[in-house]
Amino acid sequence: MIGNVIAGIVRHPWRVLVGWLVVTVSIIAFSPDLDDYVTGDQQAFLPSTFESVTAQQMSDEFFPATSGAGGTVVIARDDGAPLTPDQQQRAVALAGELTNAAVPGVGAVTATPRSLSPDGRVAALGVNFTGRQGDDVVNSAVQTLRSDIDAALAGTGMHGGVTGNAAIAVDTAHAYDGAEKVISIATVLIIVLLLGAVFRSPIIALIPIVVIAATFAAAQGLTAWAADVFGFQVSTSLSSIMIVVLFGVGADYIVFLLFRYRERLRDGVDPASALAASTASVGRVIASSALTVIGAFAALFLADLGSLTSLAPGLIIAVAYMLFTALTVVPAVFALLGRTLFWPAGPGVHRESRFGAVGTVVSRRPAAFVGIIAVTLAALGAFATGYHATYDTLSELPDDTPAAVAYAELATVFPSGALSPAQVFVEAEQPLGESELQSAAAALSQVPGVASVVPPQLAANGTVAAFNVILAESPFSATALDTVAGPVRDAAHAAFPDAQVAVGGQTAVLADVRSQLNADTALVFPVAALIVVAILVLLLRSLLAPLGLIVAVALTFAATLGVLTLIFLHGMGFDGVDFTTPVVLYLFVVAIGTDYNILMAERVREEFRDGKSPRESARIAISMDAPTVAVAGVILAATFGSLALTGLDNLVELGTGVAVGVALASLVMAPVLIPALSALVGRPFWWPTRGGVPDDPPDDEVIIESDQSAREAVS
Repeated sequence: MIGNVIAGIVRHPWRVLVGWLVVTVSIIAFSPDLDDYVTGDQQAFLPSTFESVTAQQMSDEFFPATSGAGGTVVIARDDGAPLTPDQQQRAVALAGELTNAAVPGVGAVTATPRSLSPDGRVAALGVNFTGRQGDDVVNSAVQTLRSDIDAALAGTGMHGGVTGNAAIAVDTAHAYDGAEKVISIATVLIIVLLLGAVFRSPIIALIPIVVIAATFAAAQGLTAWAADVFGFQVSTSLSSIMIVVLFGVGADYIVFLLFRYRERLRDGVDPASALAASTASVGRVIASSALTVIGAFAALFLADLGSLTSLAPGLIIAVAYMLFTALTVVPAVFALLGRTLFWPAGPGVHRESRFGAVGTVVSRRPAAFVGIIAVTLAALGAFATGYHATYDTLSELPDDTPAAVAYAELATVFPSGALSPAQVFVEAEQPLGESELQSAAAALSQVPGVASVVPPQLAANGTVAAFNVILAESPFSATALDTVAGPVRDAAHAAFPDAQVAVGGQTAVLADVRSQLNADTALVFPVAALIVVAILVLLLRSLLAPLGLIVAVALTFAATLGVLTLIFLHGMGFDGVDFTTPVVLYLFVVAIGTDYNILMAERVREEFRDGKSPRESARIAISMDAPTVAVAGVILAATFGSLALTGLDNLVELGTGVAVGVALASLVMAPVLIPALSALVGRPFWWPTRGGVPDDPPDDEVIIESDQSAREAVS
């Protein structure tokens, strides 16, 4: 059936191309804007059962004036000296001016006796916004406040900035917008240059750019439609990740088809027949690869953390649409161009690839290669035990980001936790007494890691109180998360044993995110692996081979995480790696890295099924398909490596990690380890598939047979 469909595409390429264009353009033209469904608010991704979510609900109900996003206006002298009395008065007066300006989204800007730092160098004004961080009205309010502050302080010798959760969300969104542009430009250049160099054809260099760019735009539109229909939001990182995923896997699928198509043309087959046969053959591999990626991403639906589950629809839609495109419009374009596709150099002639010698050596000494590679990957994986995560989204922004600059000034004179206090909410059945509240505040202030406790705010009914707990450490640090998740919550609940108590605030949100992420990872990792194994079993029709492939992938992931730990924690001195990196990295290495395993394993299986010995099958597969895997892997690794140009630590870490993982998968695991493993295990590796000669010949006969086959290939 697949063969008939492919033959129809080759016979009627214009119909296919026009149909695809109509569908794609219609999606782009009539779909909603994905930006309308993007949020950077981590609390929006938490299940409603978490304590920090309960705290936010209590804040919304009993303290609506202060329940929105928070912020801090930081004012200092341009020369860093202490503020003069007149400047102090001007800074404090600015709070009233900004409040009276009635900026949409700003509830109030307040000054208190604690607004001036002890050394007199910085004034910090509190800002209450009327919406949540990431809301459009709040984002606009941050920008307006910054402009108003600049205008108000002009000529005073002072400057001001806005930091806090709302400002960080604004700066993060801007940083991601800039990162998306950098990634897009870098990705296009990488694909054009590498494909142009490999195939020596400007046409081949440009086709993937046009096709994948249109696919990306359609995938964004389909994701926006899905978000609208099913009522979910997506994280700020989705578009950046979707770009590299689509250009990466899209280039892979096109490269897979190009190499096999060129191989058939070099055999003297006419273009139409060569394309139909190549697409039918490689199409099975492409479909299996895409289903593997989709299956791995689908495991994210099992997570309870919304920032993970929200990645799944967009990435699944993107890969599915790329699969549809790769098996329809790409062959149609190739059919229309024929041999012109390879202009001006043409498809060329058969010649021994550089991997021919590698295949000969690997087929002769498979045990040595399996052992060396396994030990090396395991050694690198050992460094992964030193991995630890960071939840500090502010530190991941460039140092010159407005929110980061303002926070740096604030942190020099105030406790680091002043940026975003933890919040303790108490709801009792009877009115709360003054002595009870003071006793609780004293208990909270004695918690190690707490700098101070602001006098509690009492609701109008007298039964609900709110405490602001200022931490000694940065509210995003691991120490702060530990403090809030443990001692602060314990002290709060102990102080009011008969009341409902909930500890919230940004630090509590991140502590709950950390807790849920650990649980989700423990579920997503094995489920994704099982999905991949199931697809490999169906593709390879073997039981042992898929297990070998998934073990190899697991080793590659461990080695990649180990390299990431070496680079960023030991080499660059980072406090930690972004908390989302390991799970996303795992899915990419397992899913996308398996593409290359599938291509190589399928070629080995084909040769084995056709009567070759296990070792000879491995040699032929390395000689013929390892160049395809290497080129595709280099393109994908370089594409993800473009994330390192963004200046955002989390994207730099993710891009570096995936680039390392893909490089290991495409240059070591797929072209060497998998064929070597199949040659070492022999016929049982492909059970119950039948084929191959009864026994492998001795090593010297393998070399003679390999040399003879190489000479025949060259001739």
